[in-house]
Amino acid sequence: MGTNYYVQKNYCECCKRHDLEHIGKSSFGWAFSFRGYRYAPAAEYADLDSWRKWKEYLKDQQIVDEYGDYIDYADFVNLVETVKSPTFVNDTGRKNKSHNEEMKKDHPRWFYANENDCWDDELGYSFTSREFS
Repeated sequence: MGTNYYVQKNYCECCKRHDLEHIGKSSFGWAFSFRGYRYAPAAEYADLDSWRKWKEYLKDQQIVDEYGDYIDYADFVNLVETVKSPTFVNDTGRKNKSHNEEMKKDHPRWFYANENDCWDDELGYSFTSREFS
């Protein structure tokens, strides 16, 4: 079970429509997996390729989950930096899995063929420039 998180943009009070930009996904037993924007056409999204940069960008943004619930910035940061960090170990001694690390083990041919699309930031968070859910 996992939950996707988004930046909500262009919200219209009248019709309640809006655009969503994918931040990433939180899944049970896994570190947070981010959608990376290294080469985004819009300057606003360019170079969102690390948790540090996402964290700075999100300060002034509306964060929403896939169920439409709004998430407070401080609560989101706390989630990502504690129980969803790549270094988190639960009470049973199990460390969070890393998406890129698991892909290298389970699908090495696929992963290395697309290595520029997947990377880890300096803190060990997994990023991909591909769409995912």
